[in-house]
Amino acid sequence: MQITNDVLYVLGAARVEGNQLFLNGQLERSLYMRTDKVLKAAGGIWKRKEKAHIFTTDAADRIDEIMATGTVVVPHDEFNFFPTPAALIARMMKFVSPVNADRVLEPEYGDGRIIRAVLACAPEATVTGVEIREQPLSDLAAMPENVTLLRSDFLSYAPEVKYDAILMNPPFCKRQDVRHVNHALDLLAPKGRLSAVMSAGTKFRSDNMTTAFRARVAALGGRILDLEEGTFRQSGTNVNTVLVEVVMPG
Repeated sequence: MQITNDVLYVLGAARVEGNQLFLNGQLERSLYMRTDKVLKAAGGIWKRKEKAHIFTTDAADRIDEIMATGTVVVPHDEFNFFPTPAALIARMMKFVSPVNADRVLEPEYGDGRIIRAVLACAPEATVTGVEIREQPLSDLAAMPENVTLLRSDFLSYAPEVKYDAILMNPPFCKRQDVRHVNHALDLLAPKGRLSAVMSAGTKFRSDNMTTAFRARVAALGGRILDLEEGTFRQSGTNVNTVLVEVVMPG
């Protein structure tokens, strides 16, 4: 079941306590019925006494899965890996525009397609890829000497240098995209460019972390741009996404 953005907005503004989800305010009937249909499909049952939808598991985890994928389907990969489509990579590359003198970072480099795009544009750039999954390292053993691939949790990555360009498509569930892009911004050099794919929920979630992230992007003069529906369809998901673009002041 694909979920419309107005329902995602309602879910993003909902309050969660354990296995209970409380909708915020009085909804127009049609919107409520569509929201209730999604919650029922996700396992949430309306209980009049509690005035809440009750789940058999933690409601926050279930809603995070929905917000990340834009559907009532749990991601097929525990690390939420969905390859970045070529057309989207081209758009990210146009904004970041790496050159040979740049230090370039790709967190969660997956199958290496973004790294390859960077090398096609700037073959002498110093490129670092970070990936927590085991499989990609063996797949990308033939990378040139100016590429360093690390197996690590990106959130624990603390390099001594800052990066001139960062391109990334992080995992979405449980607000991992917000955490990962926040950390990437900490690693961006003055005048450095960042292009990051994120869940569409980034634009309307009302939790403190996401609200603070939007404020940070705005303060840096960055943009959060809607991507077309179906951007990731060829990668096996109909997740709704946005593209975050930031040029670090300096």
